[in-house]
Amino acid sequence: MASKYVLDAHTVIWYLEGNARLGADARAVLDDSESEMFLPIIALCEAADVIGKGRTKITTPKEFLDRIET
Repeated sequence: MASKYVLDAHTVIWYLEGNARLGADARAVLDDSESEMFLPIIALCEAADVIGKGRTKITTPKEFLDRIET
């Protein structure tokens, strides 16, 4: 049975960037295709804010969403 996880904006951003600040346990969850993950709408809003302020290597909200999809 797959485990369920609620993600926050920084976890996803750091994962997509390959940022070393993301812990090994979190990276393992995100790498596990059996993990059932949820990204709340507020986390998407927070990610858009972080992106808009230039605090990530991800340049646009569209890029963020495209990278999540892949």
